[in-house]
Amino acid sequence: MSTDIPAEKYTENFKIHTYEVDLFNRLTIQSLCQFLQEAASNHAGQLGLGVEYLLKNKKTWVLSRLAVEMEGSIPLGETITIKTWPAGNKDFFFIRDFEIENSEGLRIGIATSYWIFLDTAKRRPIHPLRSTDDSGVITSLQLYKDIPRSFTRQLGRIPQLTHKTVSKSFTVRYSDLDLNNHVNNIIYIAWAMEGIAPEYKEDHIPVSLEINFLSEVTYGDTVDLSLEVVSESEYIHSISSANSEVCRVKTGWERLNP
Repeated sequence: MSTDIPAEKYTENFKIHTYEVDLFNRLTIQSLCQFLQEAASNHAGQLGLGVEYLLKNKKTWVLSRLAVEMEGSIPLGETITIKTWPAGNKDFFFIRDFEIENSEGLRIGIATSYWIFLDTAKRRPIHPLRSTDDSGVITSLQLYKDIPRSFTRQLGRIPQLTHKTVSKSFTVRYSDLDLNNHVNNIIYIAWAMEGIAPEYKEDHIPVSLEINFLSEVTYGDTVDLSLEVVSESEYIHSISSANSEVCRVKTGWERLNP
């Protein structure tokens, strides 16, 4: 990848469709996260590190942590703009930040994501600054190093549930799988949101989400969802399979004005 490429935030617009909203015509948090993932993938492709490159070189990007903070909800028919860029690294994590703007250009949300660059042949992570065979990774970090972070808080481990009581179970469908033959990241978020009571969602909206991806599940596996109430506006969700925790999610909610 040439260092002559201007270090500008990648920008992509997304129109909110009927199949991306809830009963109240509000964009779902999982649909928003899907937009973030799509923008990240498209920008990686523009930088020469997209799907075509990954498949050819037996590499992949694995999402390890994700956090989103929003101001209010996004209605059906709105067009939002997502801006994203490589935002440095922390240990083996390659960090990518996001900004979310409404159709008037006002920032209504921020997000950050921690990725692992994986050698699929060796099943080993590659350090972002030691990727000599993938110079584009190092170059992209150098190109964007002067752009300020949108999300300054460092992501860590979400606390474990004090008591696990299974509230729902799901079986992994073929349509849940991604190109790595594992469950798509967005499906985990959709499962986690199923733990929130419908009547609560009538007058509350999710304004923050943080997720730790811990292990993999694939076609035919059964996963169990457990939920713990931290406060009236905060929940921790745990998804497990065969006594192994697959992911842990923390959501924050805001009551809508009557």
